Order: sequence, then structure tokens, then C-alpha cells
Amino acid sequence: MVAYPIVPKVKPQDAYDMRQLTLTATLEFYDVPQIFTATDATGTRYLCTLYYNETDGYRYLGVQISEPRLMAFIGGQLDLRDAYKFPEVENALYIVNVVDERIDATPVLAVDVDEDMLPEPGYFFDSVDLSTDSDLQADTYQLEVPAHDRITFSTLISRMGWHASSLGKTLRKIAAL
Repeated sequence: MVAYPIVPKVKPQDAYDMRQLTLTATLEFYDVPQIFTATDATGTRYLCTLYYNETDGYRYLGVQISEPRLMAFIGGQLDLRDAYKFPEVENALYIVNVVDERIDATPVLAVDVDEDMLPEPGYFFDSVDLSTDSDLQADTYQLEVPAHDRITFSTLISRMGWHASSLGKTLRKIAAL
């Protein structure tokens, strides 16, 4: 007979714990970061957007997000509002508070998120707008693709979640250098 440890029942309020996040990239910045990405101690990624609440002031609404979905957002394929309205997992929304260098995320239920906390519909990020002094770091690669492999290359682009038009703009910028 195998002995299994007894798992204590967790009260709902104890199940939701505050997490400390680490800033990974600032995607939009106007006086303060408007949209940024962060990770927690386990490597989970978060996409955070600034909102204003009359009682609490400025805060961020964060959502857990996978790497492919984050790349779809950065590539201009995912509406920012959809990332929050249709998260990949349950209980993926967080109220993110930034004080000095500390970033804390507290879980919030989707039913408790007010409409004014969500981004406006129709916002698609354009990675071409990233400035060179942005916190987002990227590697640059030079690819030479033979004509007979262009279909394979196009398939690779779509499977990686890269938006073809953004990639085309980037390639034209590189060609101009």
C-alpha cells in the first residue's frame, strides 16, 4: 500500500497570493510605462497595461501570457483587449502595483475587472515602432533564403507567430542600412 501525503484544504483567499514580478521589457512609454512585460520567479510571463481608477489612481492590469501569444501581440496579430478578455488559462488576471523598483501582482477574478480597466478594442502593437533605446532587446539575424525554399521560410514565419507585414517592414529597414 502506498502512503500519500495529506493535502490540506486551502481557503479561496489563501489560494490567491501576491507575486513579485521582474520587468522584462517596456513596450509603450509615455511619461511612465503604459505597456510592459514581466516575469515571476517561476518564469511565467505577464503582459501589463496601465489604467486609471478614481479610488486607487494609476495601476496596471496584468495577464499571464505564453511566449507564442506574447509574440503574436508584439507582431501585431493579437488585439490587446483580447489578451485580457480571452486569457489562455483561468484566473490569469492580476492587479499590478509598481512602487519604486518593486512590482507586485495580486490575482483578481475576471468578474471583478471593470470595463474601464480594460484596454480599448482595436489596439494592435506594431513592433516596428520600437525605438532603439527601448528596453526590449532583440537579436538580429541575416538570412539568405534560396528561391526554392521561400515557401518553407513563409511557413516558418507563420508558425513562429511572426506577422508577415511587420517582418517585411523590418526586412526593408535592414535592406536600407
